[in-house]
Formats: sequence, structure tokens, C-alpha cells
Amino acid sequence: MRKMMNGIRSNSGLTYALKYAASYLKQGIGMSKRWVYKELGGRSPFIHSYSTFNRYMGIAKEFVRDMKERGINRLDKVQYEHVREWLDRKAVYVTEKTLKVNTSALEKFFDAVGRSDISDRLRQDYQEIYSQGNPSGRALPFAEPMKVIESLKDPAHRIVAELQYLTGARVGDVKKIEVIGDKVVIESSKGGRDRVLDFSDRLDKLERIKELKAELDRFIQEKGWKDIRESYYDDLRETCKRLGEVYTGAHAFRVNYAIERFEELKATGLNDREADRVLTQELGHNREEMSRYYRSL
Repeated sequence: MRKMMNGIRSNSGLTYALKYAASYLKQGIGMSKRWVYKELGGRSPFIHSYSTFNRYMGIAKEFVRDMKERGINRLDKVQYEHVREWLDRKAVYVTEKTLKVNTSALEKFFDAVGRSDISDRLRQDYQEIYSQGNPSGRALPFAEPMKVIESLKDPAHRIVAELQYLTGARVGDVKKIEVIGDKVVIESSKGGRDRVLDFSDRLDKLERIKELKAELDRFIQEKGWKDIRESYYDDLRETCKRLGEVYTGAHAFRVNYAIERFEELKATGLNDREADRVLTQELGHNREEMSRYYRSL
């Protein structure tokens, strides 16, 4: 007999998983949250209003549609990295508030279909995920990225920010950076892909990355990565406020990287499409339109 998870088979199709989740979650509509909390001894696993139900299921449907377009059709084939990559793409153009709703909706969905391995990780990384969103709804480049970096109060945050700026790394990937020869390697980035950036044409930056990563490793040993990461966003937000920079999240450094790197690639003789192809790979995406989107902000 196949393994059962919360009443649904682990190898169920995603379309069926959506229907199952809808049936499971809507049991709470019309039911008192307080009563459920008392009966179950904890947070409610259900959704308690039609408006929230419709919004959350709309988000789950959007996610499932994206997975199926990528050839992922079964519940057991979805990995946490797929979910984070989807949310990461959202973070480029939505606000923190919207990213919170998207994260909560997927958390409820995966809880309902028995994938607590994913929903637990979403709860654990909740602050990191929504902090990538921004007030304006679009990740915009910093006008003076180095000034922002140098003005951060915490030296560990300055290192994280500069590494983001020099490599286009997501915050969660900064601690994974390794320098191998003339390349920067980031293993198991979003979507489970390894990112490999060729720095043979910018060796001065490569040396700086080596120095910064060695310093960051020392800070991680002293303070722990979780503390550095979680306090980073507040420091960045406050710094932007002091400098008069528009705060649109830490993704802004990725946008700065994309804009500047595209021009570097063009200067080597590549045409726009060739440069976009390289930049897409460096940013950790599959679709060239993401490169064009980043550098057009």
C-alpha cells in the first residue's frame, strides 16, 4: 500500500492536491478559531473566511500552474527549493505584505496536503522570505550602492551587502559562496541549482570577494548566521532611511549587480542576447526574460 500523508497519497497529482487542500481547508469556514484552538490545542489548520480561502487557493493554484509548466506534476516531486525559488521571483516585484500573504498561503496548502517538511521550513524562514519584498512593489537599484554598504552599522552586515553587490547573490546564498580558481561557486541555490560565476575578466573583484568571505566566516563563527541574517534587513532599512535611499529590500543589490554586469558583458563584445544569456545564468534563473527584467528596473 502506498504511503498516506494527512489523507492524501504522497504521489498524488498536483491538480488533485489542490482539490484536496480546498476541501480540507474550507472546513474551518464558519467555525470559531477560538474553539478550534481549544479543541486542537494549538493554531488552527483551517481557513476561517471565504475571502481568505479564495485568496489563498488562488495563490496555491498559481504556484501549481508554475510547477506543472516546469514539468513537476506530482506532490512528492515538489521540493522546498522549488517553493523558495517561486517566492524569490515574486520578491522582485511585490511588497513585503504581499509576500507575507503568498508565504502564508503556501504554508497552509502544504500543511493541508501533508508536506510538513515544506510548511515547517516556510514558518522557519518566514522573516527572511518576506523581508525580500519591498514597500514599492518593485526591487529598485540603489542610487549609490557602495555608500549604502559603507553606512551599515554592523560590520557583518557590510560584508553581506558587499558580497551581494559583487556577486548578485541572494541573502541566503551569501554564506555558501566559495572561490574556486577564477570562479565564484554557490552550491544549491534556489531551485537546487548551483551558480557558477566566471570572474576571469574581473580578478580585482575576485580578490575582494575572497577577503570578504573569509571575514564573514569569522563573524558566522562568532555570532551565528541566523542572527546576522535576521538583523540585516532592519539595519539596511534604517540605513536607507538615513541616506534618503528608497528601501526596496536586499534584492536591490541583485538589481545593481544585473545592471552593471550587463554593461560589463557588452563591453567584452557580446550582443544583448548573449549578455542576457550569461547574466541569466549568473543570477540563477532559467528564463532570459528575468535578466531583462532585472536590468530594466
